[in-house]
Amino acid sequence: MSTHSAPCGSLFGGRGIGLAGGILVAALLGPIAFAPASVGAAAITPVMTCADLASLSLAKTQIISASEFISASGNYCTVIGVIDKRVSTQDPDHFTYGIGFELNLPDSWVGRFEMEGGSGTDGSVTSPQGSAGTELSQGWAVAADDGGHEDAPINPAFDWADDDDSNKGGTAHFGIDEQARVDYGYKGIERTTAISKQIIARYYGQGPRYSYLWGCSNGGRDTIVAAYRDPEMFDGLVAGNPGFDLPRAGIAEAWNEQQLAPLATGMDSNGQPLLPPTFPTQDLEVASAAILSACDGLDGLVDGIIDDYTACTNKLVYPALAAYTCSPGGAHGNTPHGGQCLTAAQVAALKRIYAGPTNSHGKPLYSRWFWDAGIWDPLSEIVLGWGAWNVAIPQLPPTTNTAKNLTQGAGGIAMVFTTPPVVTPVAGPDSQEAFAFNYNFDTDAPKIFATTCGYLKSSTDFMTGTPSGPSPFLFPFRHRGKMIMYDSVNDGIFSGVDLINYYNKVNLAMGGHAQDFARLFMIPNMAHCGGGPATDSFSANVLTAITNWVEDDKAPDKIIAANTNTSSPFPRGAPFDPRVAQNFPTGGTRPICPYPQQTRYNGTGATKDAANFVCVSPPSAAPPP
Repeated sequence: MSTHSAPCGSLFGGRGIGLAGGILVAALLGPIAFAPASVGAAAITPVMTCADLASLSLAKTQIISASEFISASGNYCTVIGVIDKRVSTQDPDHFTYGIGFELNLPDSWVGRFEMEGGSGTDGSVTSPQGSAGTELSQGWAVAADDGGHEDAPINPAFDWADDDDSNKGGTAHFGIDEQARVDYGYKGIERTTAISKQIIARYYGQGPRYSYLWGCSNGGRDTIVAAYRDPEMFDGLVAGNPGFDLPRAGIAEAWNEQQLAPLATGMDSNGQPLLPPTFPTQDLEVASAAILSACDGLDGLVDGIIDDYTACTNKLVYPALAAYTCSPGGAHGNTPHGGQCLTAAQVAALKRIYAGPTNSHGKPLYSRWFWDAGIWDPLSEIVLGWGAWNVAIPQLPPTTNTAKNLTQGAGGIAMVFTTPPVVTPVAGPDSQEAFAFNYNFDTDAPKIFATTCGYLKSSTDFMTGTPSGPSPFLFPFRHRGKMIMYDSVNDGIFSGVDLINYYNKVNLAMGGHAQDFARLFMIPNMAHCGGGPATDSFSANVLTAITNWVEDDKAPDKIIAANTNTSSPFPRGAPFDPRVAQNFPTGGTRPICPYPQQTRYNGTGATKDAANFVCVSPPSAAPPP
């Protein structure tokens, strides 16, 4: 659906100045006749000095600095700049906006270029090393951008900022400016990549042989959007935990918080329901035990990991939750928040959350979710697990709302995913979290498709690539490159069911041949972009997998992942089956299989050795109801 209005003046005093559409990659690179580099040949050295790059003349681009860095892993030139810098006339604060970027160029270059995707609502640039953490040290050129807006700058080279922490949206303030919204949606990646390739061609006398984009979360969304909008820009894409349908996921963020709100017994300083006590850590542990009791054995091995996640249905989980519900004479006692059972109200809230958001007519507004043991994060360090997104970050004081859906998501829901943006203060009775708690699923949800005066692109358009949402048709990219997607089975913010349904649509559109160019890997128990009681250490192997696929046409039939826990994150007794801790792959490895295949134990050998597991195709790959 779409809402349009007749042309008129801006709601905030005029349109932002600057390029509305940017410059296409082909136009930027057209005048440069350098040949692409040859990977595998001798290392390529610069044909000009790093300092010379400071005076490079590029369209709509200011080079702020170009400096040599010497490190133990190799020397490189760091170029810092800004693209399309402007003063907004649409933003009532008239803040400065622009696409800040940093590009690291190794002295010995192997001909590869990687663009790093963003995260959250972006707003800063940190020195890019590569998404696997090793690309720059391996001789790659690596770039990153700030998404077209700067919060309180981390890098002192950026002497402007465009957030307003007092009363106009905080770090989501950029949502007031239409061009900043579009830059965040896709132009930041597109423009930075184009300019980076120009600089690379000038610096080395030749362009990249292979170009890659890798991001997680919003960076995963960057990656999938690039496959639609700029299919000729990259040879290889890696999309981790992708928020490919982020505006609709934002609706689910508000939905989840509203389902937990009735469980609250107190209010926070903003006068909103205080969520940390609604599901303390020990209650999420019970929920994890209940889910495991229903589904852990489906894959033939009780080990704390539900590999047969598509078979873990409501039909199995609901009776398990009932068995773990507090009741007089119940199997798990009648002591709420005692670490053995859940209240009936908690169980009801979980069922509503996992069913996904609907409007008052029962129409689904996003997606349902997979049941997974990763609902509980038993580790001590802060990771973005299910609880951190929806309830609270357990390491922080439980006297204020710290759920990421409220501290980060709520600002995006109001200021970026709603058109026109609803300007909301960070704190107070009309705060961003109040907006989330009062979000109307009949009248507010359709605004992700809306366009208005001054905002000619809906959030669904600039965030997903098409006005009606992400299209499954990737025909142009399939003839250019390869894509690896990976996701948590039970990510706390983006539904794994939604991503699998999307992949199935891609496969249908490709006549059953999606795996020829795109493969999806699902990781049970993993928190958002890593962490949790999971085999979640696999970045180096993903890097090898995507380069082998792109450059040698060797498609990954599995990715070996490691578990870095030195002891089982699951206790050896109640509320869990003792076999969970006994068979969990502590300090070991497991294969992650390309969907629709799943990991299975072959019946012999150590359960922490990937060699004893195989990839199999389950009877049905479609996510069940």
